[in-house]
Amino acid sequence: MSDKSILNEYYNPEEDLLDMARASSTRRPRLTLRHLNKLRKVKELRDMELAAHRTFVKDMYGASAADEDAEF
Repeated sequence: MSDKSILNEYYNPEEDLLDMARASSTRRPRLTLRHLNKLRKVKELRDMELAAHRTFVKDMYGASAADEDAEF
């Protein structure tokens, strides 16, 4: 999946109040397929961000072409 398709499905402001806990409620909220799908998308987004961060760090701290030619 691309970054934009995950981000478009990641947050829906209309669902903000859907899972809000009530003071009178003593039951645990049910874990539905909708919740599981949302958790999967969050994990995919986190994995993509981590992969992008790893490539950024590799580029930042990796050896440059001039460093590779130098002999110690």
